[in-house]
Amino acid sequence: MAIGDNTKYGKILAEWTVPEYIKYQRTLTWWIVAGGIAIALLIHAVITSNFLFVIILFLIGLIVLVHERRQPDNIEFMILEGGIAFGERFYSFKELKSFWIIYEPPTTKLLYLETDHVFRKELPIHLENQNPLFVRKVLLDFLDEDLDKEEEATEEQLARLFRL
Repeated sequence: MAIGDNTKYGKILAEWTVPEYIKYQRTLTWWIVAGGIAIALLIHAVITSNFLFVIILFLIGLIVLVHERRQPDNIEFMILEGGIAFGERFYSFKELKSFWIIYEPPTTKLLYLETDHVFRKELPIHLENQNPLFVRKVLLDFLDEDLDKEEEATEEQLARLFRL
């Protein structure tokens, strides 16, 4: 049963669809630079007889190529009375500590949720075309807003910069 059909989480207060990940357009220059770096690392690995690094470089290249061919899935995101549903995963408001919104269009439109999970402390959600003021108003009824966070996460900035 899909989360949206299950009334045990309460009424849907806001919902939208987000891509699984942002797929950046990579130019020919990007591919030339990335290929040059890969070749330089490969030469270094061979010279230093680090064949494990050669295997790792090969696997990274394979992952990048497979990732390039794949289109991101669309994932449904919902704010419900009982918590947050992100795809098939449900986070009750007890599992969430706070939220903050970084809204600097057109490049950055993110809602961050701080979780109590060990491996996934921050959950970034793209706002797409959602009104950030409406999303903020809805979440303030359930979570504290962290007003100290004013920039997007470093990994998000690096992913956009390097088109990863």
